Amino acid sequence: EMTKVAGTRGDPLRAVELLPGVSRPTMGGLPILRGANPFDTQVFLEGAPVPLLYHFGGLTSFVHGRVLESVDMYPSSFSVRYGRKMGGVIEAKVRDPRTDGLHGIAEASLLDTSLLVETPIGDKLSVLAAARRSNIDAVLNSAQNSVDLRITAAPVYWDYQSVVAWKPTDQDRLRLLAYGSSDTFKVVFKNPNGGEPAVRGAFGGTSRFHRVQLGYRHRFRGGSVHETELTYGRTDEDAVFGQLGKVDFAVDLLQGRSEWTAVVSPAFRVTAGLDLLGEHFSGRYTGIPVPPDEGGDQTAFSTQRQIDVTASQWVLKPGAYVEAGIRPVPALLIAPGVRADYNDMIQEAAVDPRLSARYEVGEDTAVKAGVGRFSQSPDERHVAAPIGNPDLGMSHALHASAGVEQKVGDAVTASVEGFGKWIDGAVTATPNGRAPFFVNAQKGRIFGGELMVRVRPRGRFFGFVSYTLMRSERRDPDESWRLFDRDQTHILGATGVYRLGRGWEVGATIRYTSGTPYTPVVASTYDATADVYSPRNGRPMSARNPPFSRLDLRIQKTWTFSRWSLAAYLDVQNALNAPNREGFSYSYDYRERQGARGLPILPILGLRGEL
Repeated sequence: EMTKVAGTRGDPLRAVELLPGVSRPTMGGLPILRGANPFDTQVFLEGAPVPLLYHFGGLTSFVHGRVLESVDMYPSSFSVRYGRKMGGVIEAKVRDPRTDGLHGIAEASLLDTSLLVETPIGDKLSVLAAARRSNIDAVLNSAQNSVDLRITAAPVYWDYQSVVAWKPTDQDRLRLLAYGSSDTFKVVFKNPNGGEPAVRGAFGGTSRFHRVQLGYRHRFRGGSVHETELTYGRTDEDAVFGQLGKVDFAVDLLQGRSEWTAVVSPAFRVTAGLDLLGEHFSGRYTGIPVPPDEGGDQTAFSTQRQIDVTASQWVLKPGAYVEAGIRPVPALLIAPGVRADYNDMIQEAAVDPRLSARYEVGEDTAVKAGVGRFSQSPDERHVAAPIGNPDLGMSHALHASAGVEQKVGDAVTASVEGFGKWIDGAVTATPNGRAPFFVNAQKGRIFGGELMVRVRPRGRFFGFVSYTLMRSERRDPDESWRLFDRDQTHILGATGVYRLGRGWEVGATIRYTSGTPYTPVVASTYDATADVYSPRNGRPMSARNPPFSRLDLRIQKTWTFSRWSLAAYLDVQNALNAPNREGFSYSYDYRERQGARGLPILPILGLRGEL
């Protein structure tokens, strides 16, 4: 179903944005799950953390959609199998290559070109390889923005995935997985045109990561399972920020995860695991200080201090967990669990108990609830001296949720759920950037409700509609409660697909969200020493951007032959060309401002052949 959603070009990870509790990110960043900071959410591929979910701009995810077996999204109250984050979790799993013959998918569109090939080699071995590269730089090699800053842009992305699966017996599987992603973007500001003088020159860089994973799985008689994965990865960041600074940084990752699930009886099972993570940070950064993750004020770049940092350090984060599944009666499932994590950089440990339960009232109705504690280490950039505070500790959150699921016939399901999150000790910047620069002093509270109605593909039509009513607030030291800078009160998403017959199908997606809050600039003062104007900010997060709305349309025609098929599609994003302005660019004295326009209407025509 998720590969048919209009506006995603068949990318199931893009469809995650339409699910309940998922706020709209900016510029294709990490999703905002139930009002949490996007940096508090972790994306996993086969249990290994990855640094991003989408390529630059959010037009497509970092992995070919047809390689995926499943996508799980946990906006809160997630299992003890996942740790080190207090927001939410998105995990994608890769399928094994098909073993019934040679198969392939070739696709070309105005956005990118991709190829996937898979085949068995003998009776027990199968392989798969997929690769994709953007076509944007070929279609659009220059652009002019709305305020005539003479910007030249050439975004380029590519990604690849390969899977080798060997099944010597029906109970055993050995699998080698390799994948990677790259994004390059460059913007050249040749003339500030009344803007801040420091904002000129080349802005951009390359973000690239690779992962290699070796995994083994054994299924025992009776349903018990043992799985072990070893992962090595590397992430490289190379960027320049005009006259403001530059970064050349690398992170080497080593992870080992081993999990045992023992089915003691039909009424009792236990899952226990070790989750060991080590990261080596190396490189150099020169420029202005690292901003806080949330709530920073508008500040003139020219007045900020300059820093120069070189790093080379290992950070070890071992973890362990145990969780039980208990059925006192067949209709009731209770899942208590506990997770322990340690961070040797800050020399702090956390023990987080969690509990969830589900009760089947009847064949068509289920009641569910969950509560738990979640802990998260601070960003290493906020800890490292001399730019950060080595005495920072972990942040913690309490999650609670409860809801009801209802089936209506064979095709329709509905669910409603209420949730709350209470955050303590979140990292925030000190006033005026004074030492120690960052402290564990911010609190947060998030509460809301979700509704989702889904029509399964039993007939010609399928789709779903989701609505979230939510409020996310933060409280800084010695301040009153204020809105979270990505708070979105109303979040509405709806998508549907209708099969017309004879290979034709049409679809539409609608999304509406409240505008995000921001701190208005009410005046400015002239700094004669730096020869620059500095903004005077109003009450924090007291203004909102305009609401966001978007309509996406899709039409596809498929021709089916004896051994292969050909599909032609037109996917139109933002079909009504809504401006969706968010954020502002200011003149040098902050007396004038102009809203930054979002994605304009983007029609994408493509062809896809499948063998």
